[in-house]
Amino acid sequence: MSGPVKQLRVVVEAKDYEQAVAFYRDTLGLPEQAAFSGPGDAHVTILDAGRATLELANPAQHAYIDEVEVGRPVAGHVRVAFEVEDSAGVTSRLVEGGAALVAPPTRTPWESLNARLDGPADLHLSLFQELGEPVLAPDYPITTERLLLRPIDVERDLEDLHAYLSREDVCRYIPPVPKDRDALRESYAAWKRPSVLRREGEVLCLGVEHRDSGRLIGDVVLFWRSKEQRSGEIGYAFNPDFHGQGFATETARALLGLAFDGLGLHRVTARVDERNEASARVIERLGMRKEAVEREAEWFKGEWTTLVHYAMLEDEWR
Repeated sequence: MSGPVKQLRVVVEAKDYEQAVAFYRDTLGLPEQAAFSGPGDAHVTILDAGRATLELANPAQHAYIDEVEVGRPVAGHVRVAFEVEDSAGVTSRLVEGGAALVAPPTRTPWESLNARLDGPADLHLSLFQELGEPVLAPDYPITTERLLLRPIDVERDLEDLHAYLSREDVCRYIPPVPKDRDALRESYAAWKRPSVLRREGEVLCLGVEHRDSGRLIGDVVLFWRSKEQRSGEIGYAFNPDFHGQGFATETARALLGLAFDGLGLHRVTARVDERNEASARVIERLGMRKEAVEREAEWFKGEWTTLVHYAMLEDEWR
């Protein structure tokens, strides 16, 4: 051999030639390297795909990848994979450009965000986004005296989620959430509810399990607002059937531990609707300080809402 391979070129017979060229060159954004015509109205266009690899997998591995990313066998003998910076965004763009969505971006056990599509020229496509090493990757479940904090398993937890997120008294003070089971299943899919944090702007989403009953009694979020300012924000929603027993305070205290001790934040905030007195009591029991009241600061669910801002610094936590 004279040296390492410099390029992998996948040659495909495209019966829908013009559509295929437009899709992969213009929609996906592969630069045109060359184009040629030959006898009998023959045409070929060569597109530069940058770096390429050849991945060889035995039948067991082939089936496993389909199961993880799609949930059923879908790929044929050849699957073309593109590494992208934004799997969700590129997936949407390709669907708008004519691809058929097979499976939305799904977080894989090897920490990538992978989508599947069927594109022109009968190509089965993978889009994958490498997520990188997480800054915060807790060892789940996180245990407290009476609770477990863990990633939400939407199939296992669906009925418990629906039990409280379908209630008006729960949803009154939180951003809109779907109330029917099918929409909840989509909204709480694992790829939309990350259980690790890699960069500022991301949000950690966890379920709260009651250890004795095994029921999911609420869910919590930790927003990483700024890396430079080392700031974050917490939020939560709980099933009212479990109110009055200190579960929200116990959970929020564990969440602050993740924020300060795990992520190394300097300042953590919480925002509460002024009318939500029960939530304010939880925040105050944690030792968070009331810093500001914004009168009619937000148009929320058809009315002006007054927001009360709380905060805690790392030295106050310690």
